Amino acid sequence: MTRLRGRLCLACTAWRYAHPGAGECICCHRELAVNQHQACRLCWAQTFTRQAQLGLPRDVLSANQAGQQLWFANMTNPRNGYRPHPRRDYRRPRDQRHPVEEDPTAGEPAAPTAPGPGQLDLFAYHPIEDPARRYGFGDPPSSRFAALLDQLTLEHAARYGWTTRQTKETRITLRVLQARSRLYGPPVRATDVQQLIEDGLRVRLPMAVLTEADLLFDDRPPRLVTWFTRQLHGLPEAMASELQTWFEVLHHGSTVPPRSHPRSEGTIRTRTLWAMPTLRAWAADGHHSLREITRSDILAVLPGEGTPRATLGAALRSIFTTLKGHRLLFVNPTARIRVGTLERRTPMPIATAAIRAAFDSDDPATAAITTLIGIHGLRPREACALHLFEVRDNRITLPDRSILLAPATKARLDRYLAYRRERWPGCINPHFLIHARSAATPEQVRVPWLTDKLGMSADALRQDRILAEANAGSDLRRICDFFGVTIETAEHYARTVSHPDLDAFTTDPAGSRTDTPQ
Repeated sequence: MTRLRGRLCLACTAWRYAHPGAGECICCHRELAVNQHQACRLCWAQTFTRQAQLGLPRDVLSANQAGQQLWFANMTNPRNGYRPHPRRDYRRPRDQRHPVEEDPTAGEPAAPTAPGPGQLDLFAYHPIEDPARRYGFGDPPSSRFAALLDQLTLEHAARYGWTTRQTKETRITLRVLQARSRLYGPPVRATDVQQLIEDGLRVRLPMAVLTEADLLFDDRPPRLVTWFTRQLHGLPEAMASELQTWFEVLHHGSTVPPRSHPRSEGTIRTRTLWAMPTLRAWAADGHHSLREITRSDILAVLPGEGTPRATLGAALRSIFTTLKGHRLLFVNPTARIRVGTLERRTPMPIATAAIRAAFDSDDPATAAITTLIGIHGLRPREACALHLFEVRDNRITLPDRSILLAPATKARLDRYLAYRRERWPGCINPHFLIHARSAATPEQVRVPWLTDKLGMSADALRQDRILAEANAGSDLRRICDFFGVTIETAEHYARTVSHPDLDAFTTDPAGSRTDTPQ
């Protein structure tokens, strides 16, 4: 619409030319140019749209009861890109609506050509942008950075064999991330990505894309720090501050006297879990600081003997010795208290029927895990970290030993590899064992997944395998070489051969857990 035609579109101008004069519209009661049905152009167009196309009689009043549909001006002008559909181009004769091109080299006319694309949609649905806008953060501030991340996602998905759904969800998540955090370029903070969990979005695959492209700045606190902070919840402020100092010394070490090296994450977790029930009991009794704990309090909570006394005593001694060395306590109440040592548990066997059922399972993953741990004695962590190239030439090649595969075990590993290729044909995860989550990333599986697939403890299955080898009378050096254990561990398993707790377990006459039961 322009002012040259009195703010009228071409259709309204033609309407006034075809219906000169003015009259009151039968529907909207405006003084406009009306046709022979006493209807203005807007009311008549609504009548034609609602009723004429449905084959109903043209009733102006009933067609305009529910409202009127507006149109954009001059959209049917060919200069604006409008091309009518061949079957709806009523301006041409019927025999000319489907043009037929003749092939000069053929005797018969060629097939009708497909009609060209019609008018483009003004508000076309975009499968990525429109779902991303529904989260209420708008569009990304930088279209160039958005296009870069989208291209990186597509390349990453093609490289790791992602499904269409995984690719689409990751592209939407990255677009929402840019709009929410107003990202104009790298780096992308990991804490911003974690905030998308509040909106119901999954962040594992987007984090994998950003990490591989070296665009992620991991500003998250270590998981051990957040875990220890949760452990301190509910303790008095002074006691929590003292325990926080103990944690910092163990986690980062100390460069001032008394100097110490950082401890492993497993050591910190176990000592914390051993000491936390006692610390909470002291807090419930009214103690607000570890300075109030005396030697009599330590002796009152220590068990009489055995592993419980050794574990609790070691945890409390670590806490009080560290705090005394850094001058947060006046005395160390655990000094000169004997707590003993840990007692080695006697390994117990697992029912052979359960192992056979897992070895002959219809699930290829369960049979493969049983083969690796229950037959060839791999540690659960070694089975998780096992790579594809380490299983070749009828051998399992580990950093410290090489294991020869038996025909029955090789058949189950081959069946699992065939299942893996069929289930995830485009997966390039280098690890031997994968599942639905790790197949889309280079990550390895975790030990709890092995336990879930086996239906029993993965560690207990390996201990049963070593125990079976010891009961078979194998040489200690052979046990050390095959399972990768020390001579002390081999002797510990050998001492269980005549243990009275094992009398309840009968020896399997078949002699092998891989034999088919008769």
